[in-house]
Amino acid sequence: MKLLFVKPKHIGDSLILTPTLTAVRKAYPEAEIWVLTRSGCESILGGCPAIDHLLSIAPVERRDRAKRQWLRDARVLFALRQVKFDSVFELGDGHRGRWFSFLCRKKAAYSVKPATPLNWLSRKLFTGVSTADWKTCHRVEKDFFAVHQFLPLPQPIPPMIFDRAATMAWVPAAALTSFAVMNIGTRQQWNHWNREGWLNVGRALLGRFPNLIVTCGPVDWEIAESIWLRERLGERVLCTLGKTSWAELAGLLYRSALLVCPNTAAMHLGAACGCPIVALFGPTAEEHWHPWQTPYRIVTAPTWTADAADLQGTGALEGRSMEKIDAGAVIAACDSLMAAASL
Repeated sequence: MKLLFVKPKHIGDSLILTPTLTAVRKAYPEAEIWVLTRSGCESILGGCPAIDHLLSIAPVERRDRAKRQWLRDARVLFALRQVKFDSVFELGDGHRGRWFSFLCRKKAAYSVKPATPLNWLSRKLFTGVSTADWKTCHRVEKDFFAVHQFLPLPQPIPPMIFDRAATMAWVPAAALTSFAVMNIGTRQQWNHWNREGWLNVGRALLGRFPNLIVTCGPVDWEIAESIWLRERLGERVLCTLGKTSWAELAGLLYRSALLVCPNTAAMHLGAACGCPIVALFGPTAEEHWHPWQTPYRIVTAPTWTADAADLQGTGALEGRSMEKIDAGAVIAACDSLMAAASL
């Protein structure tokens, strides 16, 4: 049985697919599992042993796309068309993913329940469209039940995974025995927290752990922010300066006593590694994105009150700002989580 899972979304969304892939492998051990994702997402899926073949198409951001990207995508489609799939599952809820699903050779194609109704052509080309309502559930459950409706899977839903055997050591931290990780990087501007908040949390963590590792992406402002923090926090702080791979970051998170971060791909990787997490949530709904199956605490703006009318189909929340998150609340969440872990 050959199965294709199409999810051309962001990096964290790719990792969120891994519980479903793990369940598929358990239920159908002889299946040949293919995954189609966005370019840039491949390495974070490198720790999922359920995947047999991993292909990628255009990056999410237009500015990251190469010249003649259409030609690269055409080559991917050509490679897919060399295979006759038994089932194709379109889980990205987007036009690009749908077209790749339609153009593959397959016996059947299925779609996640779309955020907006499909047009008549799309409805006609899909064998089935999931009816699983995902508006009040986690995005892991959204993928799982969209597939489970057409391909029965065992429950309960597994955790996310980045196989420890696929991790790599980050050499500067190899000798550390007790540390926390503070990930300050985030792709979205609206998901940034302020440097004074990170400084206060960093000081608190250094009062509780011998060392602190500050991680970020390879973006100039994030690197500059990391250096600013290290200069003020002292020599017990190490900074990755955006140079770690996902495999190296996973290696750190398997060893870390605690991860403090915004709602990012690094947060989901921490969950895949079983690391306790304190997650800062701004205008995104924790019901959809909270760390999956790992100990965690969520910190949000203190004066914001949830209203069902604020919840958008994308899991976005209006009126809740990262800037209003209080460093004291983050520190209290760290203490609460560590206390619970020691019981």
